[in-house]
Amino acid sequence: MKHALFLAWRSLLWHRGRSLIIVLSLAITIWLPVTVRLVLNQFRSEISARAAATPLIVGAPGSRVDLALHALYFEAMPPAETTMAQVDQLTSSDLGIAIPLHVRFRTQSQPGIDGAPIVGTSPEYFEFRDLRIQSGEMLSLLGDCVLGSRVAAAMSLKPGDSILSAPQNAFNLAGDYPLKMKVTGVLQPSHSPDDDAVFTDVRTAWVIAGIGHGHQEVSPQTDPALLLNSDDKTSVTANAGVLPFTEITPGNIDSFHFHGVPESFPLTAVIVVPKDEKSRVRILGRYASTDSTAQCLKPPEVVEELLSIVFRIEQMVWLCSIAAAVVTGLLLALVLSLSMRLRAAEMMTMFRLGCSRMTIATLQISEIAITMLTATILATSASWLTFVLASDSLRRLLF
Repeated sequence: MKHALFLAWRSLLWHRGRSLIIVLSLAITIWLPVTVRLVLNQFRSEISARAAATPLIVGAPGSRVDLALHALYFEAMPPAETTMAQVDQLTSSDLGIAIPLHVRFRTQSQPGIDGAPIVGTSPEYFEFRDLRIQSGEMLSLLGDCVLGSRVAAAMSLKPGDSILSAPQNAFNLAGDYPLKMKVTGVLQPSHSPDDDAVFTDVRTAWVIAGIGHGHQEVSPQTDPALLLNSDDKTSVTANAGVLPFTEITPGNIDSFHFHGVPESFPLTAVIVVPKDEKSRVRILGRYASTDSTAQCLKPPEVVEELLSIVFRIEQMVWLCSIAAAVVTGLLLALVLSLSMRLRAAEMMTMFRLGCSRMTIATLQISEIAITMLTATILATSASWLTFVLASDSLRRLLF
């Protein structure tokens, strides 16, 4: 067997062009399904991990998929908004921790860089997602924000810099004004959608929405051009000429206030972390009624439903891989058949030199074995290299 392997190896080297083509064809046939399987498994793992770590999501009735993707990945917009009343009810019931989310706005884009989603939330979110500060400090005042690692790197921002929110409608002069937020810190990389977001207090998000604002104080001594009505010395009414502040500073932060009842302030979603399994069941039961003003969903179930649809493409990939393997096998059989005919004189010479038919068959089988082993090693190495190089790209594509 040792001599057969040596002769087979020397024969493959002599016919190196043909051998290389066969090895590459087999390697590609093996590489494609293996790589697709590895990448799809990682895709499933990355997508499911964040959903599995999120117990419950509460939001307005509508598309369950849109609500889950919005709360988990800050991508799809929910069909409607819920209110702060949901947070107050969940908190007062003492069934768990309710984390508000207001993800309606984005930062202003820069040349070649899209704006990042502005996530208005509470301090509990950072503890829930285990987000830690890499440089700077956490939120402390209205108008502060912390950046995800990829946002900070892409926009070249650091603690002490500022970032502007983007108005939802640039042609609406009466709409929301861009708010200049102070960057207080940059988060450590978490390899999640949090790396691509700008986090601020939910009250700051309401300021961007126009629910809260600050402006200069008006009095009878204010410029008459800025007053709509001044009937007496104690009652004055400002007109639209008194513009709200577009930056929150220590000098004007006391002037910021909110209009309306806090319970009615909008949220796009609420993440709920129940105290225990009994509390989780009670929360689900509370929102099970068909006439409920909000819905409560379990993210792992929603994401699994989504993946069951998306991963149907995996079946198509496997069918294509099987078809490619069959075609490659037929071509390989044809090449070997033609090769044996071309080498008939060589085999006859070996037979006349005293080699048995078993030895000749062993020689041919050794050539096929060496070719298959080389192709398998090459395909495995290429699959591993592709998986390693594609991991970060896949994360960036997903998150």
